[in-house]
Amino acid sequence: MSEKRCYTVQELQEILGVSRPTVYNLLKKTDRYWLVHKNVFESKEIAGKMRINIASFEKWYANQIKYHKVTGEELGKELKAWSYSVPEMARLLGLTRSQVYQILRNPKYSHFFETIVIAEKKRITKESFQKFLEGQDLFHLDPANDYEELAQEQNIVLANFRRKKLSQTGVRGSNGNLGYLTFDEASYLAKVSRSLINKWET
Repeated sequence: MSEKRCYTVQELQEILGVSRPTVYNLLKKTDRYWLVHKNVFESKEIAGKMRINIASFEKWYANQIKYHKVTGEELGKELKAWSYSVPEMARLLGLTRSQVYQILRNPKYSHFFETIVIAEKKRITKESFQKFLEGQDLFHLDPANDYEELAQEQNIVLANFRRKKLSQTGVRGSNGNLGYLTFDEASYLAKVSRSLINKWET
């Protein structure tokens, strides 16, 4: 049996959790065809009926935050991998949303940021957020977000470095711990190149 490659518009409606009795209240027929005709999916007509390419639908689903599958599958996985919402940025900095919007509008900081609007919500690219952290000294990652071991780190410079690294990679294992430093941490604290640290180690 060949692999299924397309959805019908009706299947799309069901996948996004809209039953036939509630279609006109939750996702009107015109809305579901609007999604197709807006070219967010690859689609074509077969025997007079619209078909949506499954791979293109999954790509769209991973990069949007408005529509949910009935299966509960996380939406916007790819989008969240490279961008932050304003509430997420506020949590990371320990600020209110209004303070974050002030930062985004402030000419002193606005040049750091690359933003996009998804479902009428502003998002900030993680790369530009990292440039903001490294390009100014007033705002820092909020220690309230630290995992237990990072909260115990007494060296403030090292703790801030690890917070930035964690926000960049999302991987706690990329940081050292109370017992050892990574090569990147050692080179940062010693203010020498990573290659020199490697020579010292060997």
